[in-house]
Amino acid sequence: MDTSQSRKRARPVVSCLRCREKKLKCDRVDPCENCIKAGHRADCTYNQHPTELPSKPKRVQLSVDALGNESKGVGIGIIEDLQQRLTRVEGLLASRSVNEPAVSSPNSWPSNTPIQPSGLQSSLGTLVVKGSRSRYHGQNDRITLLNQFEEAKGFVNQCSKDSSIVKLAKEVQFLQSKTQAPLSSPQSISELESFPELLQLLQSLPSKSICDRLVAIYTTNFEKTLRILHIPCFLRQYAHFWTSPEDESYLSSPFIPQLTAVLTISIILGEESIKMENSTSWEYLRLNAVCLLQAWLQKLPRKHRTELTTLQIETLMLLARQLRSTSAEESWKAAGSLVRSAMVVGLHIDPSGSPKISVFQAENRRRLWITIAEMDLQASITSGMPIMTPKVDFHTLSPANLNDADFDESTTELPAPRPLNESTDTLPLVTLARTLSHRINAMNFIQQTRSETNLDERLKLGRILEECLRDIPYPLKIDQTSNNDIMPPLLMNQVLLDLYIRRPLLCLYRPVNTDKSRAPQEIQRACLDSSLIILSYQDYFDPNLAELDTQNSHGYWDIFHTFCKNDVLWAALSVCKYVGQYTQHTPTTDQHSSNGFPNLNIKQNQLHSKASLTRLVENTLESLSRRIGEVGSNVKDIVLLAVVLQSVRGRGTPEMKDRWMAQGAKKALSACRQYLLPAVTDQHSTFGYQQPQDSTVSSSNNLASQFTASPHIPQLPDLLQSSALAADFANFQEFQEDLFSFDEIFTWNF
Repeated sequence: MDTSQSRKRARPVVSCLRCREKKLKCDRVDPCENCIKAGHRADCTYNQHPTELPSKPKRVQLSVDALGNESKGVGIGIIEDLQQRLTRVEGLLASRSVNEPAVSSPNSWPSNTPIQPSGLQSSLGTLVVKGSRSRYHGQNDRITLLNQFEEAKGFVNQCSKDSSIVKLAKEVQFLQSKTQAPLSSPQSISELESFPELLQLLQSLPSKSICDRLVAIYTTNFEKTLRILHIPCFLRQYAHFWTSPEDESYLSSPFIPQLTAVLTISIILGEESIKMENSTSWEYLRLNAVCLLQAWLQKLPRKHRTELTTLQIETLMLLARQLRSTSAEESWKAAGSLVRSAMVVGLHIDPSGSPKISVFQAENRRRLWITIAEMDLQASITSGMPIMTPKVDFHTLSPANLNDADFDESTTELPAPRPLNESTDTLPLVTLARTLSHRINAMNFIQQTRSETNLDERLKLGRILEECLRDIPYPLKIDQTSNNDIMPPLLMNQVLLDLYIRRPLLCLYRPVNTDKSRAPQEIQRACLDSSLIILSYQDYFDPNLAELDTQNSHGYWDIFHTFCKNDVLWAALSVCKYVGQYTQHTPTTDQHSSNGFPNLNIKQNQLHSKASLTRLVENTLESLSRRIGEVGSNVKDIVLLAVVLQSVRGRGTPEMKDRWMAQGAKKALSACRQYLLPAVTDQHSTFGYQQPQDSTVSSSNNLASQFTASPHIPQLPDLLQSSALAADFANFQEFQEDLFSFDEIFTWNF
């Protein structure tokens, strides 16, 4: 055989056309690595109709089914087809991993991959372990907040070694214990055991004049953003109760507990006048009534627990406990229990499909279900814990935009809903219902996401929430130019509606925004804009800035801080982040860096200076210090904010920053001490303390000046010089642990 006449067989074209043209080694994947690196994914194509067959196919990695066909001389089209099919499968798996959580088998761990700490993960929550004790701190807890400021955290860990700071802190806590009323009374149940709970609730009701005022306060202020009762129906029952006192049916009906629950909520805004007029009624509604209602609920038979009125009372009681600064964990547990009770009653099922549920009942069920789901969502955000509300079709369960007067027990068909640009009794709740699924999706995404790889999905969800904020109906929008003309009840509900929608957006963006060198400007701008908006809400309710003829200004101020304490602290610390950015990057007129804050034009393109942002945080410190004697206030929040502000204000050496932070902590504690002393002591005789002529520190000489560069710290009387309080203070110190014992605590961020 003549070997000189042998010819080589033509090789098939198995590389992509671009690699073949560029004479590059192709990995034969669609798209191939070379095209991906060059940014030509769309140009990566293969020859789909080869004219020649190979004599020996190339070795390629195929699936198990494909390997059986390789020895049979599979054609080129089949190889390319398998490659494309494999690529499609990989694409489908990748898209599923973004949009859906992986489902693990019941007997397997969720993941065998160790969790790596990162800037995103550290802000989701913190597990604090100390000895045999452990506690989970959610995204909004001060422990998690402190982890974002390394210098401030290091300083706080050493605070226990500074005797002057520790002494001030213990004195402030001691004064707090003397000024704050207890949240509950241990005698609240024991004194009432000789009477049935329902009879005792009836006998303990305040006089009609007091009840009339408190019911009016409730209907004016609280049945707006969240809807629990049908007000005309409730008022008819209320009027009948006072006109027919001999009617014994009230001894077996839930109306008395319902009325008592309403009074325990409205006493928050009417307690000063009620306390002066009838201290017994004030003490009962403020302390004992909630405990008695809880005892009544616990003894209800099973059938009575499934009544809608019982569920309304449970919802009212949760609101009453939240107004009394119940801890975030307890609110979350109570809200989760309420969700389960609502599901037992069947509120998560569309009531229109049941002929046994009247039109009146169906609409009230929709209102109550959205209210409970909203309370659960907000409790989960505050505590940093998962949402208990299941995934349901909120569209079919949403209430209609109607006034209470538009329907009653005799209604057989609901009227057509009013347009969203028309203000009604239910418009705020309808607005929340329309956005509820988006906000729940965002919070579920946060709970399930453990890396920064889903930034695009995060931005997508965030843009939807920003659109929800823009779509708030006009009657509910906060008009910055005419707020002085808005009554406080309407303004309070407008602020709460805005915050309920804004909170998931901030929870979505904050983990990425902690590292501003990598956070997109869109996220930085949204976080700063929201922080400034939240801090501006303080001025609407501050008694020092309120209109002179505004009633209950202190009551609205307390409610705002009760519901929005975490929002204010988060917003102030976020502003501190931007103050630090100003400190690290001095702005210039031609600077356009994506990492620098000076390029973030916000709120009508006004550029905020470092001085204006610093002053905003100082004013927040001053307002928190003024409220240090109120229930729910915490000196650790104030010290944390003061230390963080000092840590970001200058570019000095570590030693200088330590001195600044120590000075800030001492000034913050001294300010708290100055506000607490007049409430505890006899200023003129016991301490020789002279209270300012005004009941509060005047605005011209407010405590914000104490957080400026001035090194002077007010010299206040020593508690140990008072024979009246020296013994109490000594006993108080014996039972107090180290206030700054952050060392020896292992934190696991995830």
